[in-house]
Amino acid sequence: MKVLPLLTFLLAGILSLSTTTHAASLTTDEVLVRLQEVIETEKGFEKLTADLNEMDEKSLVALLKNFDRTFPRLRDNYTSRYQNFAKSQFSGKAKTKKSKLIREYRSDFMKVYALGEGPMKPLLKTKSMPAIKGLKKLIMPEVKEIFATAPQALHDQRKLVMILAKFRDAIVEAAVLPDQTPAEKGIVSFEKETISSFAGLPRDGLRIMKKNDQIAVKGDVLPKEREGIREMNEWRLLLGLNALEIDPKLCDASRGHSEDMNKNGFFAHDSPIKGKETPWKRAAIEGTKASGENIYMGSESPGAANKGWFFSPGHHKNMFRASHKRIGLGKYSRHWTQMFG
Repeated sequence: MKVLPLLTFLLAGILSLSTTTHAASLTTDEVLVRLQEVIETEKGFEKLTADLNEMDEKSLVALLKNFDRTFPRLRDNYTSRYQNFAKSQFSGKAKTKKSKLIREYRSDFMKVYALGEGPMKPLLKTKSMPAIKGLKKLIMPEVKEIFATAPQALHDQRKLVMILAKFRDAIVEAAVLPDQTPAEKGIVSFEKETISSFAGLPRDGLRIMKKNDQIAVKGDVLPKEREGIREMNEWRLLLGLNALEIDPKLCDASRGHSEDMNKNGFFAHDSPIKGKETPWKRAAIEGTKASGENIYMGSESPGAANKGWFFSPGHHKNMFRASHKRIGLGKYSRHWTQMFG
């Protein structure tokens, strides 16, 4: 990898400050010289980070302190350039072209949605899911898709910054330092959030999804249930529909029905359990109301449950009904229940 001038500045700055040594182990100067070799050759990173464990805590803390005198400048320079490039992918002619395609995909989806369940079924795979995938690529592209047309200099800069971020994380891990935000994770999160900020998803919907993260933690919604709700909300936002707010009580009702189906050997909306015969009664027991219910059996994956419902006309209509405001999702073993309010 070509060493950028800014990297030379970074390493020179750290080396001029690093004088800490430790008997029978690497000096910080030696560590940083080897880091430069790793960057230039793209080899030996694992050995270098493993050797950090041989350094004492005092040396590691000093190394981190000196590293952080200049690393943030390199990171911030990259994130600024990345942000500018990402913005260019959602403005001008690129934006006009994407807007046209977005309208077409949404129109294709809604035309299928308006059909009766019989004619709808074969089109869910040939029209509706391709529309979702097309919209996601346009509105919520992966970082790698943003980089598909990026200049080589930005590719090189990202590769360099990620190596340095991983190195910083390795120092923190070796020194067992508390309350340190992972550098690599921070950069990846920034890249994704940057795309979201330019993507054109409804702000109200994004606010609901952010609020859902807080509701889920407070309401003890299970991680896989949160994942399933987030995926479905993303689909709705891609289509221009509202995002649904998590109702923990609907999650409890859903989880309870999934458990009842699993333990009592039935698979139906009508339950043999006294007092829980219908979705409406199950919601009422938990202190809430329901306007619809989907059930699925066969996998512990929330993605599998969502796809199962997506390709089933009746369930599909439930998922994308514009009048829904709230959602609950409950898993028990390989049973899933999805409730709306």
